[in-house]
Amino acid sequence: MYKKNKLRDRKLREREQRADEILTAAGKVFFTKGFLKTTMDEIAYEAGISKPTIYKFFPTKEDLYFSLLIPELQEWLHNIEEINVQLQLNMYSSGEKLLRNVMNVFLKNYNKNPELFRIGELFQQAGKLWTIDKKIDSTIRILSRAVTGEMRSLYDNAVKQGIMRDFDRYSFTEVLLGSIFGIIQLHDARLQGGNEEHKLEAIIDTAVDLFSGSIVLK
Repeated sequence: MYKKNKLRDRKLREREQRADEILTAAGKVFFTKGFLKTTMDEIAYEAGISKPTIYKFFPTKEDLYFSLLIPELQEWLHNIEEINVQLQLNMYSSGEKLLRNVMNVFLKNYNKNPELFRIGELFQQAGKLWTIDKKIDSTIRILSRAVTGEMRSLYDNAVKQGIMRDFDRYSFTEVLLGSIFGIIQLHDARLQGGNEEHKLEAIIDTAVDLFSGSIVLK
């Protein structure tokens, strides 16, 4: 039984590693050529494996494309959890700093790879345009809810520590996340259109000031 468990665990690790390698290769090709112009043959070549092997992990190109969101959502969740832990350890005396750091989680990830935010936008319409593997779709939605839930927990802790006013936690979290993503998406659309009139960081600074004026106590 012990040997069987070890063998099973090793096979699982190998499978996870291969899936990660495929995602890394897919990201390079997708982010260079875009979704429509990318072929599975090109991804297979980049990954150094056969195309049938890719299909064992990701049944369609759409499944592979949207799976790139999963590590991004995991990173968001991890970063928000870290901020929440720091808040509970009394490492934040300023609600404004807390807001800025939360917004910077998403800003830094966008600056690192804008294409991932575009994938997120497409995912909102995915059910109308594509059929996605149920497990992949479920994983993305579970992680999205986890990020939102952690944001609500973080806000609750900020209220308890007296650095933010007490609003409805659900409404405030939706407003904050909607503002962050709306700002980034609008900026990204203008950037793709060749309009760089306003710097994203400056817009985020203005958003922090506006939120601080209405919700921050100290």
